[in-house]
Amino acid sequence: MNEYIVTVKDKKNLVKISENSEITINDRPHHYELIRIKNYSYRLLIDQKIYDISAVKINSDKYLVSLEGYTYETLVRTSLQERATKVIEQQGSVHHLREIKAPMPGMILKIKRKPGDNIKLGESIIILEAMKMENDIKAPASGIIKNIYISEGSTVEKGAKLFSIA
Repeated sequence: MNEYIVTVKDKKNLVKISENSEITINDRPHHYELIRIKNYSYRLLIDQKIYDISAVKINSDKYLVSLEGYTYETLVRTSLQERATKVIEQQGSVHHLREIKAPMPGMILKIKRKPGDNIKLGESIIILEAMKMENDIKAPASGIIKNIYISEGSTVEKGAKLFSIA
């Protein structure tokens, strides 16, 4: 049996597909038959109801599905992929104060954010010039900038506190 988490309009649905034309959607069993008409078009029979649908893959887990004149962007993941995504999202957020320090000595060229700003993992916060190279200091986690300890034009030593995230 294959098990998927299908997200449509921010609602997650547990879908289990068995080999004997049975499908369970959120613990409700159904009999189904899926017939491919052409490239992206299908005829779906569920519990004696017929639906003409089209489905186009956008990327590895995202699809555009058209059903009865409406188009939905869906996210289809295996149960394992869904659990892995949750773990990654939890690791990317900060639940305590985290101080980010200068990885090398240099001069602060630009401060792109200010205290109180919401930031996401990987977002550019500070541009540090070192040895005539611009280094983009990015957020190591999502959170809120609590403090910025430096100012534009100031010089910093390696290990100097730049900003903190909570």
